[in-house]
Amino acid sequence: LPWRDILHEGPVAAGSLEALSAVRAPWLAERFGLDPAEVAETFAERDALMRRHGDFETVELWFEHDLYDQLQLAEILSFFADENRSDGLLLIQADSFLGAERPDTILRFAERARAVSEDDLDAADFVWADLAMPTPESLARRLDEAPEHLPFLAPALHRFLGGLPSPGKGLGGTEAGALAGMGAGIPAPAELFRHVIGREEAAFMGDLSFFRLIEDLASGAVPLMAGLPPSGEDPHGGALAGASLALTDAGEAVLAGGADHVALNGLDRWLGGTRLLGRDVWRFDRGEMRLVPPEGAGA
Repeated sequence: LPWRDILHEGPVAAGSLEALSAVRAPWLAERFGLDPAEVAETFAERDALMRRHGDFETVELWFEHDLYDQLQLAEILSFFADENRSDGLLLIQADSFLGAERPDTILRFAERARAVSEDDLDAADFVWADLAMPTPESLARRLDEAPEHLPFLAPALHRFLGGLPSPGKGLGGTEAGALAGMGAGIPAPAELFRHVIGREEAAFMGDLSFFRLIEDLASGAVPLMAGLPPSGEDPHGGALAGASLALTDAGEAVLAGGADHVALNGLDRWLGGTRLLGRDVWRFDRGEMRLVPPEGAGA
């Protein structure tokens, strides 16, 4: 059963698996130009199979070390925590990408399989609840309590918080990498994607997510880049892949630290349960690894 959800983008809500799907499916369809009914049906089939977990004596959970997989693992372990099931759950954690493995190498990960413990379920349940909170404060506090038995979770959560805009430039980690790559002379979106994702400690983002982020930076009130095809021309990113991008004057200023993307354009997007709306939003200092609250947070 593949877990097709990009939980590091878009809203995450507390509640049942089905309640979350009711939030996630429409958002994914709108964000990526997918058929809403088809996405909803896919999620419903997935959730129905999960509800039948009692039909299976053993459930193996195969997950990689990156942000994409670790958030999914937290969601699934939280589900089993709510179901009061640890018997027959086996966890296989890979420190590399399973898709790059060969049939004769992938089974080495199966040799590391271990039983899921109550501690695993409790830790994931807390993390998942924190992820859905309306501010990132609880999640940031959780970083110092990340369990040793889930070794990839803390780095993933650090990278998740790194998606918040930074002080000064107002760019998330991927956005900052994109502007830096363009400043270094990479105009092609596909090449820019490879450049940015290649500098991640654990690559987690697909190209379509990256292209949507590029479109966001190009479509604000004060665009940071130019050279994209008309909005909506190709919802699946094919036309954008062949575009030639260039930083605008505003993009150059933001890259140099002389302007702030959030101050120029504001935001309206979700990071977990946190809605980043307007110009006074949560930020994350990636150098000092600390949250910076909105100025109005204490009001």
